[in-house]
Amino acid sequence: MNPNFRRREGAPRRRSREENREFRRLSLLRAAIQTVARHDIQGATVERICDAAGASRGLIAHYFDSKEALLLAALEDWYRESIAIKSAIAADTEQPAETRLRLVARSSFAPPTYSWEMAAAWQAFTNASRHHPEFARPIRRTSRKVTTIVEALFDEAARDRGIAIDAKECALGLYILDDGLWNSLATGKDRLTRKSAQALCDRHIDGCLGIASHAGTPQ
Repeated sequence: MNPNFRRREGAPRRRSREENREFRRLSLLRAAIQTVARHDIQGATVERICDAAGASRGLIAHYFDSKEALLLAALEDWYRESIAIKSAIAADTEQPAETRLRLVARSSFAPPTYSWEMAAAWQAFTNASRHHPEFARPIRRTSRKVTTIVEALFDEAARDRGIAIDAKECALGLYILDDGLWNSLATGKDRLTRKSAQALCDRHIDGCLGIASHAGTPQ
């Protein structure tokens, strides 16, 4: 073999055809979120999405049946990632249930789940869901999954403390709080920060578990 054609040690491996296909698909999903964040649902045109992705305008048709299908896939992909992160935290039984509960709540306001673009896009999708059931369905489905994860952690944390609580109501309250905090972050109307949003979630958890003041901060 000619040494000039030998792959250098440490040089990046060329992506396979399937890896390239997935890379282009994910690029379109990320570009869709960015475009919705900047231009809302109606302004998220094929041209703008492709410009953000650095792709030809025909690429969307190669992966998705329509612009609407791409937007829905982008929303569902973000929700899948968010649920996967929360599920992994909840499953780490080496941590006490209360710690996992707080970390699950805080994950909603930390990368990769949270970014300014995602908050703005989420607000646009939420507004559009009132008139477009295709967006409403994944939002409702995610709500059920998150509250199920959090309810189980509330129940376990209460048992660890030897107290009785309505874990379902506590989980629903935390989800509603989370929703409102995202709205505040997306609009900027309350000058809320990610850290203060996380602190407010901690206070809700404290109240549900009968803790006067929470001093510890899980790392």
